[in-house]
Amino acid sequence: MNSNDRTHKTRREAIRRVGAVAALGVALPRASVAQSFPDKPIRMIVPYPPGGGADSWARTVAAKLEKVMGQPVIFDYKPGGSTTIGADAAARSPADGYTLFMIDSTAFAYVPNMRKVNYDPIRSFVPVGLLGVGPMLLVAGPNVPVRSVPELITYAKANPGKLTIASAGVGSPHHLIGEFFCDRAGISLTHVPYKGAVQYIADLLGGQVDLAVSTITPALPHIQAGRLRPLGVSSAVRSSALPDVPTIAEQGLPGFDEKPWTCFVTTAGVPPAVLEKLRAGYRATIEDPEVANALRKAGIEEVGAWSPARIGEQMQTDYVKWGEIIRKANIRMDG
Repeated sequence: MNSNDRTHKTRREAIRRVGAVAALGVALPRASVAQSFPDKPIRMIVPYPPGGGADSWARTVAAKLEKVMGQPVIFDYKPGGSTTIGADAAARSPADGYTLFMIDSTAFAYVPNMRKVNYDPIRSFVPVGLLGVGPMLLVAGPNVPVRSVPELITYAKANPGKLTIASAGVGSPHHLIGEFFCDRAGISLTHVPYKGAVQYIADLLGGQVDLAVSTITPALPHIQAGRLRPLGVSSAVRSSALPDVPTIAEQGLPGFDEKPWTCFVTTAGVPPAVLEKLRAGYRATIEDPEVANALRKAGIEEVGAWSPARIGEQMQTDYVKWGEIIRKANIRMDG
């Protein structure tokens, strides 16, 4: 071997060593990040105001998650924009696993089919775990002279344009299920959007609005006290929280089965090892008997029943399904 060959070989060896050290230097921080996760508080973005059904579900989860993960869960309420303000904040958060976003069909299936949003409804997020499936409730205020779905349909047809129906915002599950109900029932109700359950329940009790499509949790104490009247549940089977309330399908609208589902996601791009630790922590939380029972009592069904892969598939399916329904009904949002 001549001197030039020896020189080239020495250079190649030096380059190889530098490359190996560089690769090791990249791998070690990544492994260290995964091993130390979490080493600071976890931020939980809730796209509804405090005090409503979504808030109570999030707090049930957070109380246990703090113990499982060994770090505080800090609530970040971002109501408005029919959940898109919260979704946009979650999509723009660092992809480090320290952001959890409570998401439902509003942010990934409804609003993106009604107007432009600043995030990709599917690609901006990665599923962490299912909260559960929550049937909605058609509920009447104290001044409405109806006690069942058939009575409501008869009264609405006899008094066109008289009744108002509240929701948690334009494009929310409350809104779209209400529109779907009106279409199936052949009636017209005037939609009144609110920012969340606390506001519309207060106006429902006060008579400023006649009806609401609501999650069960915020309406339940007022139903038990006799101040609000439940007319029907939106799912095909009755709710375990209100077993005596018949479904809408039972009351003359066969096949009516709309039950929004809620899950937690994080920002897309989280390192796989960190994501798996976050998912494992969430799994341990949602499978805890006290957490699962509390959510069931609040009207949540199928608590934690879907895998992250199933959630991802359902997000895409619902985006297409509701896009077709929204275009057919010509529902639009400003902005």
